[in-house]
Amino acid sequence: MANIREYKNNDEKEIIELFNKVFNTNRKEEYWNWQFMENPAGKSVIVLAEDDSKIVGQCTLLPTVMLVRGEEVLAGQSIDTMINEDYRGKGIHKELANKSYEIGVNNNIEFRFGFPSKMALRGLLGGIGGSFVADIPLFTNYYRLDNILLNIVKIKFLAKILSIPLHGLIKFVYKEQKIKIKENYIIKEIDEFDEDFDNLWNKIKSDSPIMTKRDSKFLNWRIKNHPNIDYKTFGAYLDNELVGYIITKIEKREIRNNPNIRLGSMVDIVGINEDTVAALYFKAKEYFKSQNTDLVATWASESMQYRGLLVKLGFVKTRSTIPFVVKNLTENQDLEKFILDEKNWYIMPIESDFY
Repeated sequence: MANIREYKNNDEKEIIELFNKVFNTNRKEEYWNWQFMENPAGKSVIVLAEDDSKIVGQCTLLPTVMLVRGEEVLAGQSIDTMINEDYRGKGIHKELANKSYEIGVNNNIEFRFGFPSKMALRGLLGGIGGSFVADIPLFTNYYRLDNILLNIVKIKFLAKILSIPLHGLIKFVYKEQKIKIKENYIIKEIDEFDEDFDNLWNKIKSDSPIMTKRDSKFLNWRIKNHPNIDYKTFGAYLDNELVGYIITKIEKREIRNNPNIRLGSMVDIVGINEDTVAALYFKAKEYFKSQNTDLVATWASESMQYRGLLVKLGFVKTRSTIPFVVKNLTENQDLEKFILDEKNWYIMPIESDFY
């Protein structure tokens, strides 16, 4: 029987070893320290299963400060859940999860949230509680179709020729509109998030009933200090005042059996209005195209305030979705009802640990 306990100093070496084995990857200690030890929201909940002095499982809650109905509360994101394959099916996951909830409550975490894989979703909702909030749709905009068509046509110049009318057809069918920017914004590349971002947060924090606190501390940790990803951020200024920003990244991804697709992601979008967001998107589009990006993707839930604008800009709702689940860790039934309503959330990829 595995012993369930909290993290102790120097456990990380064995945790990383288990992670790399379970997920067949090569995570480094630098990333683990950034994620679990440097988070400005506070101490992470890390619960481990140990058998014969060997770590065989883990559940975590990564603290996140959120604004809920105008008040700051602490939430915990469940990430890096794993069980050694020799110990699966023994109820260890449930024990780990329940212990993480217990410690989370002691750490003033009011609810848990996560973006589980579709395979993990059924077990999560059945065995260890939690409720399904929504499938967050993925929206995409195709910039270059020739690279994608290569998988079908196989001949590069023919794929390029065929991509031209096909791209025009997509624009016609999905009615990409021309949008004129009303204000004369100055768009700057952002290297560090300063007090301008704190001021912007104070302006937009009431735009949605539930939002992750997007202040300079969070953004510097999550974006600037990320050990593995080189994000590109653009800020929009009007009369020397920051009025919005967009965070992007580009990566190679295998899509439709083509391993060389250049995928752009809009990781976060914040603005005081649609005009600001449109101006930021056009700057991001310019950057994406300069880097030969094939397509761009982002999240847009049913209640996302700029979803209609994204459609006007040529983004198309795909069949791909991201499951979003929450679990109330308090006795407050009003809170539970509130966090279970998808319409209350402003959720973007920046919330997830896999962007």
